[in-house]
Amino acid sequence: MKKNVYLLSFLAMSLLIGCDDNNDNKNDGQSSNNITITSDQSTLNQRLDLTNSGVISIENGSLTGKSAETANTSFPLVQIAEVKPPVDANGRTLQASHVTVNGIYAYVSYIMRGDAYSGAIDVIDVSDPYKPKLVTSALIPNTDITSLTFSGSNLIIGAAKDVDKDPLLGTNPAIALNMELSSGLLTDKFKTNYLENRVTTDVAANASNYFAVTGDNGSLFKVSSSTKEITGKVAVADLRSIALTSDKVVTLSGTKGVNIYNQSTLALQKSFTTSTDVSGAKRTMDIDGTKLFVSEGPNGLGVYDINSGSKLQSIAIATTGEDNVTNAVSFNDGYAFVANGALGLNVYQFAATQLNLLGSVGIAGSSNYVKSSGNYIYVASGTGGLKIIKMEKPNTTFANCTSYIIYNQGKDLILNSNDIKSYQGATAINSAIINSGAVLTHCGSIAIQNGLILNSGGTFNMTGSLSQGKYQQSNPTELTINSNALLQVEGSVVIWGDLRLNSGAKINFIGNNSSITIYGKVTKGSNVTITGTYKDTENKLK
Repeated sequence: MKKNVYLLSFLAMSLLIGCDDNNDNKNDGQSSNNITITSDQSTLNQRLDLTNSGVISIENGSLTGKSAETANTSFPLVQIAEVKPPVDANGRTLQASHVTVNGIYAYVSYIMRGDAYSGAIDVIDVSDPYKPKLVTSALIPNTDITSLTFSGSNLIIGAAKDVDKDPLLGTNPAIALNMELSSGLLTDKFKTNYLENRVTTDVAANASNYFAVTGDNGSLFKVSSSTKEITGKVAVADLRSIALTSDKVVTLSGTKGVNIYNQSTLALQKSFTTSTDVSGAKRTMDIDGTKLFVSEGPNGLGVYDINSGSKLQSIAIATTGEDNVTNAVSFNDGYAFVANGALGLNVYQFAATQLNLLGSVGIAGSSNYVKSSGNYIYVASGTGGLKIIKMEKPNTTFANCTSYIIYNQGKDLILNSNDIKSYQGATAINSAIINSGAVLTHCGSIAIQNGLILNSGGTFNMTGSLSQGKYQQSNPTELTINSNALLQVEGSVVIWGDLRLNSGAKINFIGNNSSITIYGKVTKGSNVTITGTYKDTENKLK
């Protein structure tokens, strides 16, 4: 059966009528219950791509002069990998649609563009800060996987399935799957809730129930996590997204706006309008305290007071265009990450009562979905797969650094001969040159997008983390240490490009837990001195 056009801005695009339990078969790593689960590491590793990895910048074109020179030096970002989308059994490339995070694992859902139904779920281990690992992937035929969330230790899956492949569907493709996990990994054990309508657009869960919304002439469904049976339903047209507070269910309709329900009874408590949206496009919401962030497509981002319904802020799309739309928003630790389609990913910082634009993240491709959790930002980019970006936050406050100031010297740092400068916190700059006799001390996290040069007799005391350069560029980025220059490391260093140690260069590692990762080549002159205890993750300093 062909799809009705109703799902996701990047896809060519409900009453319980049955429940199907697939708990009888054991997963053996092969095709089972029509799901093919792959955990072969060599196969999965082929989908991890470091091509665009390395330090990335945030650019704000609205700033000029001194403001432009000093802007955005306090939010360092590193793209640590891209995950190529899976290819289904028929050789068709899928595209990422949603991300949820639980513990050390990020779960990514996939859909098929066009009329056919086909989907997948990836599980990515992000326990190593700079080396994500795709640990398992499941192909789910005849089914688009639109959204994911957790209910206890189970994965709740929003989906749409080809009605020609399952007689229990009737004329309604929308389903929700409740999948058992094994130590966080995918299995073939799941129960299906058959829902009214064309597609389950979003899912959410609390400790005892999970919720699903369906689009077009859709509904909000409440399902018991223990019995897997639907216990409540409210009909609402054109539902796009759902979010939960401690006691409320919040839904977003493209035509009806926001509805807020009592979580126990699904009684309507409040409703207010938002911008009317184009038909069938994916949108998301996020909540921080009493602030509700709503992606409003061509109308940008809306921020609302969840109690009063009043609009606190409206952020318009900077440049109009068919593919320039706010698809998704994710709020994390004072920052809003906004996926604006062809315009990419914007970052805003919440200050006082308003979101202030930091700028646009320098990543390739469109931004169709974004989720930020912990220190990571996950960006879905259609058939470009998933980008994983790490926010370089200081791990701790170093007692011996409390008197140091926050970095304030602009995007290109030059320490003249015998200069002594000390900084703390999070720092993002374009380049750094430490000249003869100069001493730079930095405590916290520092990301340098291009070159870092320590000239003769210069010293860089680095406590915390340093990320530098870009991965395998045609004109490689370099960290260069010249004669009698010293790099002192207490923490972790990641060099995405090359390391050049000229004659007489020195590196000293402090403590017992320091590490260095070098992805490019290492060039060593004579009389290079490397001292201290350290972990060389790529074995490049031999």
